[in-house]
Amino acid sequence: MVSESHSEDQDRQENRPFIKETVITEEHKPSFGKKLWQTSLLAVCFGVIAAFAFHLVHTRLDPRQEESSSVPETITFPDDTETQGTPEAPESASSERPDPSSAPPAGSYSGGEQGRPWSSWREDVNALIGAHSLEIKDYKQLYIQMNSVSSAAHRSMVTVTATNREDSLFQDESSYDTQSFGVIVYSTETEYLILTPYSSTMQLSENSSLSVTFADLQTCDAYIKATDGTADLMLLAVSAELVPESTRSFIAVMRLGNSYGSYAGQPVIAMGAPVGGIIKSYNYGMLTFVNGSIAVPDNTVSLLYTNLIGNEASRGFLIDLDGRLIGWIDPDLLGGCCLTAVGISDLKNYIENLSNGYFGCYLGIEGITVTPEVQAQLGTELVGVIVSRCLDGSPASEAGLQRGDIITAIGGTMIRSMNDLRSKLLSFTTEQTVTVTVQRLSGRTYREISYDVRLERR
Repeated sequence: MVSESHSEDQDRQENRPFIKETVITEEHKPSFGKKLWQTSLLAVCFGVIAAFAFHLVHTRLDPRQEESSSVPETITFPDDTETQGTPEAPESASSERPDPSSAPPAGSYSGGEQGRPWSSWREDVNALIGAHSLEIKDYKQLYIQMNSVSSAAHRSMVTVTATNREDSLFQDESSYDTQSFGVIVYSTETEYLILTPYSSTMQLSENSSLSVTFADLQTCDAYIKATDGTADLMLLAVSAELVPESTRSFIAVMRLGNSYGSYAGQPVIAMGAPVGGIIKSYNYGMLTFVNGSIAVPDNTVSLLYTNLIGNEASRGFLIDLDGRLIGWIDPDLLGGCCLTAVGISDLKNYIENLSNGYFGCYLGIEGITVTPEVQAQLGTELVGVIVSRCLDGSPASEAGLQRGDIITAIGGTMIRSMNDLRSKLLSFTTEQTVTVTVQRLSGRTYREISYDVRLERR
């Protein structure tokens, strides 16, 4: 009995779980430095993966990103020959202008005998004109023909809308729209380029978004490609991917004409917003005067004066009867109360620069080319650009240039004319300090002086 009880106690002791022990070998824990290295490696891997994913998504969502990866197309506009004051002759006519004091050229008039005085020819021509009496229907037909020109040009026009968003004290966010006109001046496979005034009625801010409404009322997002505050030009771009095929087939690129061939009495059509700033308004008239050498900052331009009434709100452009843009209306140059435009030939270099994403630099002088006539007046054989004025606060004024200085070189490049000066300034792509060499009159002789001028963005 005793032995059985002893045996049961022994069995219970052997079955108690706390008696059993398990030997656990302690693992070797990695050091803190190794953990830090492993964490850093994982962070780099995740960063590379995130960057690749962002690039992949960004290029698909932003059409401009894809365009920038390829070599952009270089945009050029043909230079115009200065033949100002002479009307452009039709292709079938002679390019030479007849002398009024001589007889008309052979073949120009079949009646009468060759060698007759011009007064006799004029009487015959006036008799032929008088034989045809004009009627109201002729007047109507004239305006129908002019309307067909403006209607065709309307396809090149757009309405630019800036949507401005701002925080309000009474609500989370408010927005308002401002509008201006624009004109399509170039197109590539990737984008449409639209010219609009820089100092337009639009009020742009960092929170502004731009859109363009084409002539068929299709609206697409736009962005600023480049601006030129000095020439009052802004170039917008619309991605071609956003423009429907139906719109592409409807709109047209405005041809830039040769304003050097403009002349007093030339019929013109004002478009854009010429009537009190009303967008899409237009007016018919003619050029009354062409002034071919007006000094403006860092350039000389021709001004086209019209008989079209305008005011400070008037903006737009002039086209000829062939539908070509020949002038850019500037409200700051109103001739009395009539519209005045800058000849487009003097702005083509700026438009070309903007089209390629450049802005050029600003020196801030007004001057003229030292021609042989100017050399005779000054009693010198120097060539260059003589400064008639340094604009207040301009880089030229701050550096020390003065009225009467003759600019002969900029950045080591010889300057022989105002065109050379303009081209050199437009070749700069960033604000920078350059050496400007001038000849300054000291007593009766000129002496050379060099200035370091900090050029500013136009």
